[in-house]
Amino acid sequence: MTASLGRLARTLLGGIGPIAIAVLVQSAGNLAFHAVVGRELNADGYGALGAVLSAMVMLGVPLGALQAAASALVARHGAGRATGVRALRAVTLWSLPPGVLVLACAPALRAYFHLGSSADAALLAPYLVVSAVLATARGLLLGDRRVGTVAATYLASTAVRLALGLGLVLPYGVTGALLGTLAGEVAALALALVPLLRPAPDTGPVAALRLRAVGRAGAAVTGLFLFSTVDLLLARHHLGGDASGDYVAAATVAKTVLALPAGIMAAVFPRLAAAWPRPGRARALLTGGAAVVGPALLGAAVVVVAPSLVLHLLYGDGFADAAGLVRTLSLVAGATSVVTLATHAGLARGGRTIVVPWIGAVLEVAAIELWHASPAQIAACSAATLAPTLLVIALLEGRAWTRRTAQLDAPRADLSGAPATAVAAAR
Repeated sequence: MTASLGRLARTLLGGIGPIAIAVLVQSAGNLAFHAVVGRELNADGYGALGAVLSAMVMLGVPLGALQAAASALVARHGAGRATGVRALRAVTLWSLPPGVLVLACAPALRAYFHLGSSADAALLAPYLVVSAVLATARGLLLGDRRVGTVAATYLASTAVRLALGLGLVLPYGVTGALLGTLAGEVAALALALVPLLRPAPDTGPVAALRLRAVGRAGAAVTGLFLFSTVDLLLARHHLGGDASGDYVAAATVAKTVLALPAGIMAAVFPRLAAAWPRPGRARALLTGGAAVVGPALLGAAVVVVAPSLVLHLLYGDGFADAAGLVRTLSLVAGATSVVTLATHAGLARGGRTIVVPWIGAVLEVAAIELWHASPAQIAACSAATLAPTLLVIALLEGRAWTRRTAQLDAPRADLSGAPATAVAAAR
């Protein structure tokens, strides 16, 4: 027992700690950025900035798929300069056509979002390309367990965004704030590329990042995104007035419970991908699960104990009646971290359980379409559909990761990006 606790502590402090701290700093920096920019811009300007930043946030779903696929590639095949360069080159080529399309559509985007100039919309194009390559670079580093370097990229991005973005917002308004955001991504990418492009001998075969692997990761990440956010979208659709505001405020508080576990999951996932073919994989799942689920449950517990205080600190007295709603949705968010862990465990082993969050999202939509008379009713639907989703995926993944099979000492995945298959040694 003592040895297990010691192993868990080493994982949390050594392998997970740096990225957890970096994500916390980035979150605080993001709040500070919005607090200052919101005061410097008028309401119309801040609304325009928010629209473009929301589009950037939506890119997080495909970018998360790239990062997961890249980290699994290295975890299964081993790190190598040639593998990294090949993956970065492929993603750059994949992202250029969408970037050019966004650039061509800049005038239309300007009109749709009521932006001050087409330049504001055009900045989405380089942001898309840079962020795609950055996500891949971070994935390659995480697969090689260079968590400290990845944490440094988050810190560099936050520092540059605050320094340059806040410095440019006064003379250039929305464009200046967006330039600072783009510059932060460029700074992070430059820092990530240094170890990846450093000359070094390749110790293993060169592996390729395949679209099939990215597609599987995309399916898993998108399913989780829908499962954890569809209630918020439907609440905004079905509820009106104060009821809608209460749900959005409560859901925003609850979703922050998942911010830190999501960052930790990025560091845990390549460990799961590397551990799956090996006999000690159940221990890796338990250790990683404690690192991911523990902070989520702790954060949910803090909010449940003092929901009114959290609401007051964030929103003042405008949503004082949403305390009960915050409790329910925070508990749902904390438990959803188990679904997040199990889905990534399924992705790590190439299992079909990555479709479970999709099924859960469909059930949630169906339930909310039937019962949406109040915020409490929608929250109850979210909790009710979480229970079977969590139970099914936890049982399936728990069984898969604890099943005994005879395996090779160091099996490898094939170059398609599919996980290595457990092979029984028959003599």
